[in-house]
Order: sequence, then C-alpha cells, then structure tokens
Amino acid sequence: MERLDSNQYQWMVEDQDNTSNAPKAKKSIRITTTDSNLERLVEITKLMSKEMRGAFNKMYGRILDLLDISVKTPVISALAQFWSSDLHCFELPNLHLVPTIEEYMRMTRLPIDDNIGVYSYKGQYVDERKIAKLIGLHPDQLKFEKRGAIQGLRKSFLEDHLEALAGRGSWHYFNKTLALTIYGLILFPFAPNMVDHAAMDVFAQYESQGLNPVPAILADTLLTLEVCQKKNGGTLKCCIHLLYVWIITHMYACELQTLFPDPLRDFGRIQVKRREAREWKKELADIQDNKIAWTCPWYSPYKVIFNCGDFANVPLMGLRGCVAYTPSIALRQLKRTQVKPMEEQLGGICFQYDVHDASQLLDRVRAAWKSVQRKGYDELGKPRISASQEYREWRKARGVPEYILREAPHGEGSSRSSDEVLKAMASELERAKAQIKQLEEVEESTEWEIDALKTQCKRKDEKIERLETQSERAYPTQAKKGRKWKGKGVERTEEEKMQDRIEALEKDNAEILEGKLALEAENQTQGEHLKKLLVELADARSDTKNWWGLDKNYHEKNEELSQKVIKRKLKAKRKKQEADEEIEGWRLRTNVQRDKKREWMKRCDDMADCVNYHSIELAWRLGEAEDEIDRNPEIQLPPKTARFMRYCQDLARGFGREPKCLM
Repeated sequence: MERLDSNQYQWMVEDQDNTSNAPKAKKSIRITTTDSNLERLVEITKLMSKEMRGAFNKMYGRILDLLDISVKTPVISALAQFWSSDLHCFELPNLHLVPTIEEYMRMTRLPIDDNIGVYSYKGQYVDERKIAKLIGLHPDQLKFEKRGAIQGLRKSFLEDHLEALAGRGSWHYFNKTLALTIYGLILFPFAPNMVDHAAMDVFAQYESQGLNPVPAILADTLLTLEVCQKKNGGTLKCCIHLLYVWIITHMYACELQTLFPDPLRDFGRIQVKRREAREWKKELADIQDNKIAWTCPWYSPYKVIFNCGDFANVPLMGLRGCVAYTPSIALRQLKRTQVKPMEEQLGGICFQYDVHDASQLLDRVRAAWKSVQRKGYDELGKPRISASQEYREWRKARGVPEYILREAPHGEGSSRSSDEVLKAMASELERAKAQIKQLEEVEESTEWEIDALKTQCKRKDEKIERLETQSERAYPTQAKKGRKWKGKGVERTEEEKMQDRIEALEKDNAEILEGKLALEAENQTQGEHLKKLLVELADARSDTKNWWGLDKNYHEKNEELSQKVIKRKLKAKRKKQEADEEIEGWRLRTNVQRDKKREWMKRCDDMADCVNYHSIELAWRLGEAEDEIDRNPEIQLPPKTARFMRYCQDLARGFGREPKCLM
C-alpha cells in the first residue's frame, strides 16, 4: 500500500480564532496548474453511443461533461492571489467568495445522501488487485509506475485499455475505466498524465459503497490553495475545471438567469475573452458586489450543510489532508442574507495526514460527518440575496489586503517591458523545442542504427554457419586421412606422400566430374521445366491483362460509388447539423415562451384573485343597498339608478353571488 510522504505537503493545524488581525499587504505569487493532454481521451469518448452516455451519466453524474470544458488557466492563477488563509475563502477587495458543497453537487449532479455518507481516508489506499478487478484486468496486467513517492497508472495505459474494451464491446468495464481516468486526470489530478493511487481510492469507495466524492473534491481545492499561499507559489493540484466554471459563472452569468439551466452543458453560452493573469487580477479586484451573479442561474435554494458534529463549520476530508470550510461566509451564494459570521466559524482545521496526532483529528472528522447539521427556511429565513449592516461593518473593520505586483527578478532592471520579457520567454521556449526535437531525432536515428547492426550480425552468423556446413561436406576425406596417419605415427617418404596426394586429387576430380554430369542432367531437367513455366507465365499474363481491365472498371465504379456515398454522408451531416441548430433554436424559443407562459399565468392568477375579491365585495355592497331600500320604502330610485342596480345584480349572479332581488 502507498503511504504518504511527509515532504509532499507542509500543512499546519491552525487555531480557529486567528482572524483578529486585519490582513496586510500581499505580494503576487506564481501559480501554475497540473495539465494533462486530454485530446485522445476525448476522441475515445466519441465511440460511446447516446445510450451509453446516458448510462454513464446516471452512474457517475455529469463528470463526463468536464472533458468539454476548456479552462483558461490565467483566470485560476489570478483568482488564487486572493485566497485568505485566515478565513479559508477568496477575499476580494469588495466581497467574499468561496466554492460551496451545494454548488459543486449541482455541477456534478452528485447529491449527498446522509444514509450513505462521503469519502473517508482509511489510513491507507485501496488494494491494487481491487482496482484491476474493477476495470476488468488481471492483477499481473496492471502496470503501476512510480514517480518519487507517488505511484499510479499512466494515462496512455488506461487509454489503450479503453480502446481495447471498446473494440471488444465490453462497455461495462469501459465505463468503469473511463470514470477512473476522469477521477485521476480531472477531479483529483496530482501528477501530469497519471492517475495516482489516492484518486483510485476515492473511485473505489464510490464504486463499492457509493460514498460521495464532492467534499473530497472541494477539500483538495481549498487545501492546494492554502499550500500555494503558505509557500508563496506553487502548482494547483485540484479540479480546476469545476473551479473555472464556478468563478466564470458568478462573474458573467447575470444576464443568463433563464437560459442557463445546466451548469456544464450550457457553460458555452458564456463568452470568455482571452486575457493575461494580470488583466484577470485587475478585473477581480475591481468587481463590485452589485455587479456579480451571487447565485448561479442553475442553483435552487434548499437546505444547506452548515456544520458537522461538534465543529462550528464543515470539516472536509481530502485525499492527503483535511481543511475547514465555512458556509456562513457564503450565504449570498446560497440565496440567503449575509450576516456577520461568528469568530469560531472562521478559519478552522488544516492539516496533513502524517503529522503528529493526526489520527485523533481524523477520527473526530469521521465522527462529525455522521452528524451533519443542515439549515433551511426556518433557520436562515426565506431566500433573499442581501447583506446585513453588521456584516458590512465587520468587513470594513477587517480591512482589505493591498495586493502588490510581482517584483522583477534579481539582476533585471525595473524598466524592462513586458514585451521584452515575453519575447525572451518565447525565444527560450523555441530553443527548448529545437533541442527537444534534435534529441528526438538523435534517439530515432540511434534506434535505426541499432536495428541495422542487429540485422547485420544475424546475417553474418547465418553465413558463418553455412560456410562451416559446406566445409564439412567438401573435405571429409582429407580430414579422415589426416587423423589416420597421425594416429599411426609412421614416417613416409616424399614420393609416397606425393603419390597419395595425386590419388586423392584424381579421386576428387572423378567426384567433381560425376557431380558435374549430375548438375548438367539436373540443369537440363530444370530447363525443360522452366520452358513449361514460361508458357504458363505467358498464359497467366494474358489472363491477368484481361482481368486487370475488368478490375480497373470495377475500381473506377467503386470509386465513383464511394464518392457518392461520401457526398451523401456530408449532406446528411449538414442536414443533421442544421436540424440540431434548428432544434436548439426551438428549444431556446420554447424556454422563452415557457417563461412568458409562467408570467401570464401569474398575471391571470392575480386577476382571478382580484375578480374574486371584488365579486364578494360587490355582492356585499348590493346587499347593504337592498337592506337600506327595504328600510326606506318611501325612497323612489331614479330609472337610471334602478337600471344600474339591476346591472350590478346580474353581474353578481354572473360571478356566482346571489344578492336580494330588487323590485
């Protein structure tokens, strides 16, 4: 099992009453993100049918839609500058913001069921054999890779497995493998292009027990922001896709309240311009509380998780640590009136799992989630977005931190323009790319040379073996004679040796002549056979020429049909796109008409209530008038007045009211 390295994070346990001092001036910090290339994964998901996507969404929520979100990382880098360590929220100059559990639940469509619970770190991560079983592999096939203290599965390995499963039509394991990949690359990214062991633990608990991962997603987000603030920079290792959708929706969705029912699928309606982190930071610093969409268009107010167990706020348990989250500072996001939060609700716990006495804190957090406290209309009042005067005074008394721009590195003049810096960075990047390309070419050429040398060695070995075989066949007699005379040890004269050599040569000549005659006979036979083959080859060429003509006509017709099929497919695709656009337009118009219908129905209900009230009032007034006429019989009504009274009497009957009859 994988244990955590104490050098991975340096989180500390913070006191809950650490908000007494006003924030001071802060310098900008350098923030990066954990990026993985998701293009191949997106292409793989296109193999899924509409029914398969529906089944996936029903099982795992809307996490598949996160693949379609294109994150502009400068927004995240700018937002991270405003993180407040003592409040555990984003403290902008004019407002407080923090992602809430309810907003993340709505975006992922993963509601928390109190009867089931949420992800909980058990002290060690899931067994590798269980992961292999979940995604349809034998444990020996699971290729874990280590990067320092982190181990996990490479993205390419899981993508290859997904393609193999799709090819076999094994969609059950395909969905599980795809969900595991999204968990490791998007929801809980830690190392680029790797699904680490901790993310597998969250996925395994969701698969086996249905434990909700949303608090863990939010915990990792707040924890990594806290780490980057304490270290004055670093890499955000959290779900930046959800964080990006959350902040952009709050900033720009004011005018989309009726056209933004789905958090992720309708996110493309928001047009986000490409800007640098400095520009985003300025916009965030200048945003006013009356120019922001406090409540996301797709959020509906209901009971809010306000605190857990004996905690004054909500302790979140992540993959590598715990952090406190304070809903009482984000009431306007939950469509409530923002009041001054209590001191004990702010800040709170923030620790890593392997610090001293962390086991006791973990037990306390696990116990707290067994007693979740929710608040609704009775405790928070009716939905209303506002801020109390007490809260405004408290925020004013805290003061706003002054954010200072990053200073130039040591040795560089302050007069160096941003254009020069960008040009230098671009030049350095081009040089790095050229070096990488050169190294790749050298590596490729080296591999080709190694393959060529291996082939040459193999051929030389075969040639040596062939020569040895020929040598043994060509000189068997001389080898035997040499061994025979050597064994006897008898001295012979030169004439005898010469005579023996002549006899051997004559014998060899006889054998060579015999072999020559045999070769000539064999050549004659092969010549006759070759003539027959040439005749057959000529006949075959003639037949081939005829068949080639037919085949050419066939290929021409086949190519013509293929072009027609391609044109029809393109035409059908264009018609489908036009139909989809028309359907989308009708859907939008339907939504607008539905809103108008609701407005008119409300007006009709108001008019009906008004008519009902006045009909009762009319009948009552008529009754009073009739009683007065009965008490004073000497009063003679003018004809027009009597006619008006009869009209009112008929009108009351039309409304279902029965006044006295007038004579």
